[in-house]
Amino acid sequence: MEPSRNTQSVSLDAKDRKILVELDTDATQSLKQISRKLRTTKEAVAYRIRQLEKAGIIRNYTAIYSPIKLGLAYYKLYIKFAHITEEKKQAVIDFVKKEKNFGWLATSEGSFDLMIGVHFPSVMDFDEYKNKLFARFDSVFQRDSFAVLAEGEVYPRQYIMGTKNPMRKVFIFCKPSAKEDLDPEDFKIVKALSMNSRESLNEIARSLGLTDRIVRYRKKTLDKREVIVGYKLFIDYRKLGYMLFKCLVKLQGAGPERFHDLLLYARQHPNVVYWQKVLGEWHVELDVEVASVEEFYSIANDMRYKFSDIVQKFDTLLVTEDTAIPHF
Repeated sequence: MEPSRNTQSVSLDAKDRKILVELDTDATQSLKQISRKLRTTKEAVAYRIRQLEKAGIIRNYTAIYSPIKLGLAYYKLYIKFAHITEEKKQAVIDFVKKEKNFGWLATSEGSFDLMIGVHFPSVMDFDEYKNKLFARFDSVFQRDSFAVLAEGEVYPRQYIMGTKNPMRKVFIFCKPSAKEDLDPEDFKIVKALSMNSRESLNEIARSLGLTDRIVRYRKKTLDKREVIVGYKLFIDYRKLGYMLFKCLVKLQGAGPERFHDLLLYARQHPNVVYWQKVLGEWHVELDVEVASVEEFYSIANDMRYKFSDIVQKFDTLLVTEDTAIPHF
């Protein structure tokens, strides 16, 4: 997946926006299913999707999978650079992307300049990776922190429609659960769907050297066992005129009820697209996509006010570029 870059926003009409929300809710929907909801033809929907792809608004279609059920833990590294050249910064980014366990990377402005997400089967593997990274680049790192994902949810971008939907779909991709007994073919299918969840199962079967019947059965089983919890879009939100802020929230005295209130706030707010409970320097991360800095601070202040009894520290980062590739 190529990095999201600063670009001019693209003007969309109501049908384009509806298509984006539908695909962001279930990227595997057929043209027929979407056309019925829009009360138009399959051909019209297919044309609009092609135009959205051509404009770079739709970057890709992905499967949302559970790292825990794959036998993996998701670790996040946050790095603040010291005095660093663009050449050295790019060397760090290139190093991170080449590692086989790479999952996500973002550059940002604020307390940290770089955020890294990686999958590993054990904390020892992560420690080895971290030591390798720091042995090579420690001289340009001023500050660092890390966290382990404990629970996580992702939501459709309801803000695209300009409406609030308290019943929008919730994809719970990380929760306490056991590792599933999967074989190499299962992993290949999960990865193929993560790279393009709208690719036909016939084509996936052909590329993996499997039969159509096996791929269809395995996909159905992976869905049922919640190894895959949904199918979503990679959107270049900048081309919609939006920007992404990450909130790092440290809590104090947050009992189960108030913690759940914060979770419900995230689920129901149209601009919140990710919620993550982490073990680290802070407790909760929220990804918020907004049309302006003023809109973000309005949302951030609202959260601070409504949860002033449990929020100890509220740090924010503006994401400038991000990329995600499902390597496992």
